Amino acid sequence: CACFSFRKYVPIVSQEQRQSYYSDFSAEFDEYKSLYSRMETVSRTFMRLDAQWKLLSPNSEEYQVKKNNIVKTVCCLSQRAAF
Repeated sequence: CACFSFRKYVPIVSQEQRQSYYSDFSAEFDEYKSLYSRMETVSRTFMRLDAQWKLLSPNSEEYQVKKNNIVKTVCCLSQRAAF
């Protein structure tokens, strides 16, 4: 994953420059789609867990179990992201 820099991309003044920008975009787009898809999955997972958790009484055993599952999920996702 390349670090984005606005300095690299000045206004387009030629067809060659346009093609170069398009090539850069195309080279990074598949990675972007993959990362976006992963983020959507993570977001849906946390929305589902949050909705389930809110239905439980804070003093219940089930609440604590769900809380522990959420913590485990966060740890798992953090470890995967650290690859």
